[in-house]
Amino acid sequence: MLETNLVDFKSLALDPSPDRKNELLKGVSSLFAFTSERCTLEQIEIYDDVITRLSEMVETEARIFAAEKIAPLRRAPERAVRKFARDDEAAVASPVLKQSPVLNDHDLVAIAEEKGPDHLKAIAQRSVLSERVVDIVVSRGDVEVRRLVAGNYGARLSEIALACIVQQALSDSRTAEILGRRPDTPDAIISQVIGKAVDQVRSTVMGEASDDLEANLAEAARLAEARLSNSYWLGLYDFESAWERICQQGGRRIVSEELLCQYAVEDRFADVVAAFALLTDLDIEEAKHWLVRVDTEPFVVMARALGLRFATVQEMLKCGPWKHRLDNWQRNDALTQFQQIDPRVARARVTASRGLRSIG
Repeated sequence: MLETNLVDFKSLALDPSPDRKNELLKGVSSLFAFTSERCTLEQIEIYDDVITRLSEMVETEARIFAAEKIAPLRRAPERAVRKFARDDEAAVASPVLKQSPVLNDHDLVAIAEEKGPDHLKAIAQRSVLSERVVDIVVSRGDVEVRRLVAGNYGARLSEIALACIVQQALSDSRTAEILGRRPDTPDAIISQVIGKAVDQVRSTVMGEASDDLEANLAEAARLAEARLSNSYWLGLYDFESAWERICQQGGRRIVSEELLCQYAVEDRFADVVAAFALLTDLDIEEAKHWLVRVDTEPFVVMARALGLRFATVQEMLKCGPWKHRLDNWQRNDALTQFQQIDPRVARARVTASRGLRSIG
């Protein structure tokens, strides 16, 4: 196991040459990338501390290397990821902004509001983007950023974001072409864009022979199919560390509805699952499937049986995978069901389902 006392930071600080520090950061980040799935929570925290501290002592090239190593990891050093994401050098920030599942909407919104076009371009290329993040990226981004969002089939476009992109498309043929290729672009919008588009764009959007168009549609279909799977979403989160962390802090003794709601507001989905599992006495494997599936009825019944507040349920339905998988109609329907079900009926259903499981 890597121990912090194996890294002599005082000695490193006195060394005028950057070479040793650069190589050390590269070595540590490479080792962590190789072992991350086998690390304990304590080991991850040690790596996090070492990588974060070394990142303040090295050159840009070494930070880029480290960022690229930890960017795709599900079990990543969270402080280091967030530090890289806020790096003023876009080349350092881009790998984690594009890929890291550690970054949640709270992080992305803050960075999108603070940083410039290069950071926004990286965010625009994430495989999944919520309406909340897209709205800020589109409003603050330049022409290229909006093109990237328009071409990102994993970006959920609100009416506001779509209107902004359409406005650009009316005077920018490249945006018009990209927007026209989106499978979810409403027909009325396509007609509006085509009405202003040049012949080249019109022919592409209207579906004339185009290998690129077919490839884009095939990719969109592949991504859509993957996102219908619960396993796709569950694979993005580090539930093991969240469970270990909350148990170390006191488990059932410290878990409350207030904590659950706080985690949901902060979009800390793995922590939401761990807290919900403890509150409901569910196995964490069962809990995480409840909170990712499109059918929200089991969650709604359990929430009512527990006596959760409307505001807590509302926040939970807007965090983690549900912010991407549920549209406003589905979310409102779940909230209506929550309000209408009698708490006594909900408790009886939960008791009955648990009795059936124990018999099985």
